[in-house]
Amino acid sequence: MSTARGDGWRFGGPAALIAALLCLTCNYGDVTVIEPAAAPPSDTLSLTVLPGETQAAAALGWKAGIPGAEVILAPSVKPRADIAGDTATGPAIDTLVTDSAGHVSVPDLPAGWYYVEVRRWLSDSERSRLAPGEDLIGFMTQQTVERGSDTVYVPGGHRQSVLISEASFYPEYVPGACCYTYDDYLELVNNSDTTVYLDGLVIAVFTTDEEQTGGGHCAAIESFDNDPNGVWVDYMDSLPGTGHEYPLAPGAVAVIATDAIDHRANSPQDGLDLSHADFEMTGEADVDNPSVPNSVVIGTNGWYGDGFTGHGMQFSLGAGAGIVVALPVDTTSLPRGKTSPVSTFTLQRIPRDRILDVFLVSFVSDYTITSGISDCLHQVNSDFDRTWPPWELYTPPEGWRQRGQYSVQRKVAYTRADGRKLLQDTRSTEADFFVGHRTPFALPAGPP
Repeated sequence: MSTARGDGWRFGGPAALIAALLCLTCNYGDVTVIEPAAAPPSDTLSLTVLPGETQAAAALGWKAGIPGAEVILAPSVKPRADIAGDTATGPAIDTLVTDSAGHVSVPDLPAGWYYVEVRRWLSDSERSRLAPGEDLIGFMTQQTVERGSDTVYVPGGHRQSVLISEASFYPEYVPGACCYTYDDYLELVNNSDTTVYLDGLVIAVFTTDEEQTGGGHCAAIESFDNDPNGVWVDYMDSLPGTGHEYPLAPGAVAVIATDAIDHRANSPQDGLDLSHADFEMTGEADVDNPSVPNSVVIGTNGWYGDGFTGHGMQFSLGAGAGIVVALPVDTTSLPRGKTSPVSTFTLQRIPRDRILDVFLVSFVSDYTITSGISDCLHQVNSDFDRTWPPWELYTPPEGWRQRGQYSVQRKVAYTRADGRKLLQDTRSTEADFFVGHRTPFALPAGPP
């Protein structure tokens, strides 16, 4: 008869006798009974931190989780089901480092939800072990977890080439005139080590979709909002140039302004002097700066906000800000579609192999949620943006009238020994960006 061995042996009493009688002629060979690992204490948060890119992890020799990852823990609340998630609701509780198997635990925590931010940047020697051409610089994520045991999958952060480093679209307060929005700008950075050329680069915006509870709108447009083959956009411009007219050196930035003028006269409190921007967007009633190259309208819907602003593309549209930066495309070959048979807009899909960066911010607020309006679950496929933040129209500590002094900026992954900043890109707007004071023409300093 087979035997059972091991410290986990707990089989006895009547059940054992019945089993023995039923199995007198059985022969399964030696059987080892292993007792399951003890569950962590009920007041402990126990995390296993795993790499989202298994091939890179294998090249690094990681046989289990991510070793040596910094884990920042802060209080939070249960994430909302209809938006990407929440952030910390208070100061950090602790900062820990994962063990060789990617584990970390924190005892003596009250029941509830916690915000977890994980960072693990690769050293020069680790990057040298990656496959040739691999531009992985580390792993980073943030999410909300409940006390207990959980697994956190951490996506890889890559260098990429051209990235959005800053987007300014918050309206500026003008006494007696409400808001000023024409000094929007988009800042791009060359995050690589070689010169890139911005000629023909595509800048596009798309509407973020929402619906009344039970409206069915989100389900009807799911094929557009969750398309793995690309991103459907409303308006699309390209930068001028025929190939090598507009170089961008490694680490350099280029500012694309809605209007490349000095806005301080129109917006005395918050206006910026963008007259020396690198490019400006084109509109049918545009205030043109002849010394700044104009974008070229290439989308099927023509000028941005045709009949409304006339100033050219602004970098928010509808209930949020959805921006795509892509390599040059042949617009005549792009798929087209309408989200409704009666829609006057024809969307075009930028294919996934041309997309360089996608930025997405939701403006849905507590008020709109309680009144029955919510974001659609998908705005773009998670291959392009894993999670986006519900930052609404950000209200700074100084009050809403100072909102226009802020922008959304990409985090600095780390600063090299030569002083060069490398920016973070995990294809997750919520993880990669923060809100801070505007810094046009310069790389972000932060986050603060």
